[in-house]
Amino acid sequence: MSRRLLGRLLGRPTPPPSSGDDPPAVQDRLDSAALGLPDHATVRCLLPLPDGGLALGSDYGLTLWREGQLTPFPFPQGARRESRRVEAMAVFDGTLHVGTQTSFYTWPFHGEAAGRGRPRDGAGGYDDLRALFATPDRLLQGWRTHLEGGEGPPECLCFAAGWGGAVFAGTLDGALWQVDGAEVRRFERDGRGRPVRHLAFAHGALWVAAAGGLHRWDGAAWQTRGGEPYALHADPGGTLWALEAGRLWRSTDGGWPRPLPLRFARPWALGSTPGRLWIGRKGGALAVAPNALP
Repeated sequence: MSRRLLGRLLGRPTPPPSSGDDPPAVQDRLDSAALGLPDHATVRCLLPLPDGGLALGSDYGLTLWREGQLTPFPFPQGARRESRRVEAMAVFDGTLHVGTQTSFYTWPFHGEAAGRGRPRDGAGGYDDLRALFATPDRLLQGWRTHLEGGEGPPECLCFAAGWGGAVFAGTLDGALWQVDGAEVRRFERDGRGRPVRHLAFAHGALWVAAAGGLHRWDGAAWQTRGGEPYALHADPGGTLWALEAGRLWRSTDGGWPRPLPLRFARPWALGSTPGRLWIGRKGGALAVAPNALP
């Protein structure tokens, strides 16, 4: 089954194919070979590291970009392919936490990573880790059956910190929750709850990608526009970035993101390090200089 068909069945917007060379604003190109991955691998998770580096998680493994050098994540020997398929990452208390399709790893940035398998779900199967999010004082783990580290619903897919450090979570069944609080809103289309897959906080508002649109909440009122991004990212400077329709979108003033005159081949994820905006995609990742963009 193709990724595009699977995405439609799961209600997930999928990046359209694109052709042509990468735009000249690109600073760095890290192809699959450089990352130690198969050509068809997709970089689907990007996490800034405390030392200014970047963790690049894919459906085939995890690579660390630190001080301009690429190193493979030290998975335990014998780790199978499914235990290397990265689903979520977070840094908490000086340790990198990595959730994969079948395992959960911790690594204190030296030595070999420690791993354990998924816990049982109480129904004869295994639980699944969907999302990780770190605050200064806790690590939130969104499992299929429960939320660990805070009070909230199961099946959390994404998190974002908002006003006063309050943390919000989006769920598979279309709910937006405040962790340790209550449900804020439910997103539906055609009478069904639709997954809230991406959240970001920028310009004093919470941005939500769900149910075929982009939604903005200032804490009092909601606004919505059509077109659901398949990635959202607020960089440390406060700029909101989005991927939609094969293009990079940007908001610097709190208005709706505007498309930049750039197209990328099969983009999937967004992240940032000092002076760079990273775009994960099928075949690797690339970095652009935000100040050089039109």
